Amino acid sequence: MNSQEIHALLVDQLIGLGPLVTGIMKGVVDEVGLTESQANLLWLIPPDAGPVPMKQLAARLHCDPSNVTLLAAKLEERGLARRAAHPDDGRVRTLVLTPAGRKIRQRLLTNAYTRSPFGTLTEKEQLQLHTLMAKALSGYAADRASRTLG
Repeated sequence: MNSQEIHALLVDQLIGLGPLVTGIMKGVVDEVGLTESQANLLWLIPPDAGPVPMKQLAARLHCDPSNVTLLAAKLEERGLARRAAHPDDGRVRTLVLTPAGRKIRQRLLTNAYTRSPFGTLTEKEQLQLHTLMAKALSGYAADRASRTLG
């Protein structure tokens, strides 16, 4: 098998993986009563880290900061997160998980993990796959950046 055929197989596998993971995540998100966007935001807030600037969350979600503001308000209404001024710069708004938010986030992670197709891989294989995917994505991003600059 040549490299072009291997490349085609990898792309085919990724195309099949996308809807599978999306379906799994939809079920997990529905169980906790959140929208997918709300769950994505909740997922991105590390529970043991300091306050995360909302602008940083918007960048990670690839959306406008105003969208994060709306999502944060919904999470606040449910008692899952709270907005607060950054301790080092009061002009910066952050989002922090509440104890209830930590619990729902952990439930999302646990349910996603137990249903994931990656659960059939050993921990070593999962780490290897993660490393390879990160390499492929960073290489692609660097290549795209060089083409737009050139």
